[in-house]
Amino acid sequence: MKNFKKVVTVSIIAFLFILNFGSSLKAEKDIVMLTGYFDLLTSENFESASYFWAEESRERATKFGIEYDDIPLKVDCVSPIIRNYETMRYFLNPAVSNQTILTPIYSKLTFSSKVKDVKVEHDYYTKLENKQHWLIYPQDYYSQSWPAIESKYFKIVYHYNLESYLNQLALDELDRFVEKIGNKLGITADDMTLLEKEKISYYFCDTDETIQNITGYLVKGTFDLASNDIISAFFPHYHEITHFLINYKLRKLPLYTLPFLREGTAVNLGGRWGKAPSALQPMSFYLYHENFVELDSILSWNGFEKNASTEIAYLVAGLFNKYLTDKIDINRYLELYRKLSGDSNMLKKMSVAKIKDEYLKATLFSTWGELKNDFDKYLKLLFEEKINIQPGAVDNSKVSFTYENVTVYEDGDWVGLQITSLNETPPKGNILFGFDEQLDSKNSLLLNEHYKGSQPFEGFRYGIRYDQNEIGLYDYSTNYLLAKYIWGITPSDDYYNKD
Repeated sequence: MKNFKKVVTVSIIAFLFILNFGSSLKAEKDIVMLTGYFDLLTSENFESASYFWAEESRERATKFGIEYDDIPLKVDCVSPIIRNYETMRYFLNPAVSNQTILTPIYSKLTFSSKVKDVKVEHDYYTKLENKQHWLIYPQDYYSQSWPAIESKYFKIVYHYNLESYLNQLALDELDRFVEKIGNKLGITADDMTLLEKEKISYYFCDTDETIQNITGYLVKGTFDLASNDIISAFFPHYHEITHFLINYKLRKLPLYTLPFLREGTAVNLGGRWGKAPSALQPMSFYLYHENFVELDSILSWNGFEKNASTEIAYLVAGLFNKYLTDKIDINRYLELYRKLSGDSNMLKKMSVAKIKDEYLKATLFSTWGELKNDFDKYLKLLFEEKINIQPGAVDNSKVSFTYENVTVYEDGDWVGLQITSLNETPPKGNILFGFDEQLDSKNSLLLNEHYKGSQPFEGFRYGIRYDQNEIGLYDYSTNYLLAKYIWGITPSDDYYNKD
């Protein structure tokens, strides 16, 4: 037994030596590889540099034909090195400041340099495959063991804890959204067929922290410009998909667009934070009408960014871009999108007067005052006649049914609810309806948020949550707020009274 123990011990030491030697060799080759990549970037040999990326990464970057005409290498366009190439090309040595061997196959290499008193850092991920060391996208490392499913237009790679949070209704709505926005943007039938064939890669992550590990930013989700992937801890994330569809329609465009137009387009067509465009519009109108934010103050790059932290800028931008897409032909709108896209330094310096001039050319108004007056008239019509939720009874309505303290009545397209308190406290509750067997054994992120885990998801797709201050219509299959009225913003005895 003693000899056996000695043999085993020697074997383990030998194994550890081989393992450490192999890791050391991989680490050295990773550094050599990234140094060679940077050397090619410095010498402007971009085509050869692209072949340092894994074949699968290159294919994802190019399969939809999207090109950014102001950067040298799309496959790496999220890197500050590529985004600021003319400056960064002189600061690429040494290539690696820190290295992490993640597994015998994967590594993370950190580039760090001080440029004009600004610290620039970026992580590159590598993979050992077929005895070669390749650059890969971070999401491919973090999702290496995740399962995947497909819909008509998507390949969804999802964290294994999230399988019950994917349901067929949401997948169908995701595909319908692509077709609806594709039709609005004028995406051709051939291009829709290409989307169906190639599939948009969607990485459904378990937490915002996973998103941060992948992208470097603590956000709910993003459209990755380099890979064309959607990376999100929310599903389905229409806002980020809209960013992709705009770029897919335009095909060749600058990397940057003024945020008022870029984010306004995505909010208008895809909503934000799990709220449908129709649900955001009343709040947007209130913020604009009550002068919480001046339209002129968020047109520029810096003006928008100054207000973006409060989310006010996004809402008003979405409302104004709805006006634009209803006002002018979609081709003129897309041409405006191109004109307000370009080099980031140029866009940051673009004056409000220049931006207004481009909007005037697109809308054919002579002055900014005329355009704003027309916008105000549009809003008045929108919120007097086309709003989808409002306080008060519906004229000429007929009672559909009554259950306990809830009466539901109908009149044409409108459905009304009258809810009476069962005691002296104001009414409060949630009405669940729209049962669908396809939701059987599934979960809902939104329902979990509402009930804090106290209510199982029993297959009811919709919910109407109400109290004395607000009422909202929710889709628990897609996790979206569809409509909302807030009494605190527009108080009305037609909504709530103590009687």
